[in-house]
Amino acid sequence: MTDKISKYNYPSSYTGGVKPMSIRGIFEDERIRLSEEFTDEERAWRKQWIKDQVLSPNEPRPESEEWIREVRNPIRRFLSKPWQLLESGLTPVVGKSVATHLRYMMPKSLVIIGAIYFTWYHLKYNQNDWTRAYGVTVFTPKPRAFPGDSNFPVKGDRTEPSDYHDRGFKSRNVFLD
Repeated sequence: MTDKISKYNYPSSYTGGVKPMSIRGIFEDERIRLSEEFTDEERAWRKQWIKDQVLSPNEPRPESEEWIREVRNPIRRFLSKPWQLLESGLTPVVGKSVATHLRYMMPKSLVIIGAIYFTWYHLKYNQNDWTRAYGVTVFTPKPRAFPGDSNFPVKGDRTEPSDYHDRGFKSRNVFLD
């Protein structure tokens, strides 16, 4: 078996049973471009392909209002309007790049912070106890202790069988009679 790479037999990867296609083709490999197999017609094609990679001066083009109105639904346009105003207000102060990054990161950060606050509130004020059948049950484990530590072996807070699944019933302040 030879190590020579055939002109149209370059390696592929499995992509759903279809071989991927490189837009560069065999011109990607410098050895093939400099070999005798590379014809003048292929050289002209390569020269034109390199010229085609140069963008025009007006690229990339900004999104027009008409295009945004056509592509995006009204709810998305309504929710993105405050962030567009923020970006347009910050652009003269901090620059286009920083304003665009802030516009991208601020809504996502607010959603993440809101989710954290909601979860914290739910865990703090809706714990499952003996008065209700819903909510989160929070268990605290015993503190760690290894042989040789001063607090080894650690006694757990559940010493009686009735302490398991108590759900705060023993420490209640109502219905004591």
